[in-house]
Amino acid sequence: MESRWRTVEKPASGERFILIVNSDITEKKRLESQFIRAQKMESIALLTGGMAHDLQNILAPIAMSVDLLRRKVSGESGLAILKAVEESARSGLELVKNIMTYGRGISGERITLDVGQVLDQVLNMVEHGLSETIRVEQKLNGQAGYISGDINQLKQVFLNLCVNARDAMPAGGVLSIEVANVDSDESLLEYYPDADPGPYVVVSVTDTGRGIPEDDLDRIFEPFFTTRERGEGTGLGLSIAQGIVKSHKGFITVKSVLDQGTTFRVYLPALVDSSS
Repeated sequence: MESRWRTVEKPASGERFILIVNSDITEKKRLESQFIRAQKMESIALLTGGMAHDLQNILAPIAMSVDLLRRKVSGESGLAILKAVEESARSGLELVKNIMTYGRGISGERITLDVGQVLDQVLNMVEHGLSETIRVEQKLNGQAGYISGDINQLKQVFLNLCVNARDAMPAGGVLSIEVANVDSDESLLEYYPDADPGPYVVVSVTDTGRGIPEDDLDRIFEPFFTTRERGEGTGLGLSIAQGIVKSHKGFITVKSVLDQGTTFRVYLPALVDSSS
């Protein structure tokens, strides 16, 4: 609330009163927060994108030089050093690629995809790495969700969300995957002004784990931000997922309650006609 106070005097009697006007500025504060967050993410994207470009120029010649050096180096120790250099350079280039994906996404191919089939492939990979204490529930509601997208990129998005959900439930729980068709409404577009009005396919990934602290919710999509222990992750998973979804003209939402669980929803523009 924004409160304005002033004294008012009755001309006839000379009595003085305090006039208090309270205004609800909830919407104003929400829009300010949204604007600041968008500016912050844009600044981070510009910074990391510039750094990634420079690092790529440094690492690429190192990676290309390894093959030339391999022809001149002999002995197991020398070849072992070259192999370590090559692996480090390739790893660095992959990291650079991921950072650039955060900033602008990778265009990739665009073909008609059934989201349910994509999720089936992802869950086949995920279930092999789940403990017996985690139960998987699929809620496809008999709906076919057709989109235009890159299957490998979207697999990466859903796989990351499922792995995060698994890691949030070290003591076990339920991992739920749901697909639904929705039409964007005004309230949704207010929160995500870059989104286009129209039908969306929504993929929800829900866990019953420890949840995300409220202070971290605004930061989870920042590159290199992670709540894991040092050395257990780069903190790029969600930022890359957001970059990929953004390049598909979609967006991601998150809701979380401590000690109850988290739900990520991926909104992707739907194809009205699956034959298109």
